[in-house]
This record gives sequence, C-alpha cells and structure tokens, in this order.
Amino acid sequence: MKKVLSLILVLLLALTACGTQEKEDTATPKENKSDESTNAAKDNESTRELTAEDEKYAELITAKDYETVVRETGSLKSESQKDFYFIASAFIKNNEIQTKTYDPNDPNAILTDHKVIKNYLNRVKFVPDNIKDQVDELRTAAEEKLAELEKEAE
Repeated sequence: MKKVLSLILVLLLALTACGTQEKEDTATPKENKSDESTNAAKDNESTRELTAEDEKYAELITAKDYETVVRETGSLKSESQKDFYFIASAFIKNNEIQTKTYDPNDPNAILTDHKVIKNYLNRVKFVPDNIKDQVDELRTAAEEKLAELEKEAE
C-alpha cells in the first residue's frame, strides 16, 4: 500500500512539473511584444483625444503650477494621469536643478538629476499639442546637458 501511494505521489509531482514547464513555455511568446505592436500602441497613444481633465492639467503645466498637477495625478489611476504626473515631475526636477547648489566633489549628483528628468520624460506616452513645445524643449535641454556631463566625467 505504501509503495502504491509513493508511486502515485512521484507521478503526481512529475506531471505537475511537466505541466508547469509547458505553461511557462506558452506564456513567453505572448509576453514578448514585437516592435510593430509597440509602435502601433505608441501611434494610438499619440493621437488620443483630450479630455477635460487633460486640458486642465495641460493648462496647469502651461501656468507652471507643477505641484498641483503632481498632487492631483499622484494616484496614477489612468494613463493620462501617469503622463501628466511624469511631465510635471520632470519640470519640478528641472526647477530643483536650476536652484540647487551642487557639491563640486560629487559630479554624479547633477548627472543623476538630469538622468531623472530624462527617465520621467521617457515614460510619457502622450503629450498634448499645447505643451508639446515646452516638453520637447525640456527633453532636448536635459539630453544635451546629460551628454555634456557624461563627456566631462570620462
């Protein structure tokens, strides 16, 4: 009787292990997105319709009231809120950089701050047309400064 139970237990474990491996193998292709599907998703995001909430946040960013945008979008409930949260956070970090005094013995501090701006802006999927110029200007300035700082660090 013990031998039968042991055999059943071993078979059950073997079948479970094989079944788990099969599930992992079939799940992998679904998780890997092709470049085409990623680009299609980005195209859809870049043409999304502005809601009243989007327009409100865009106006707040135009008025440079970034703290309000961060406070109201901090829950990150929707893609729109995430986008505006990251945009406003990038502008806040840029303002901090402008007013912050950096230790000359720590050149990585300013480099890290510019990387933070770049990372925030890279997470944004949609930028409304009325603030696109401001965001692009910030992105360009951060990338140029980052390249300059990285070159100096070498």
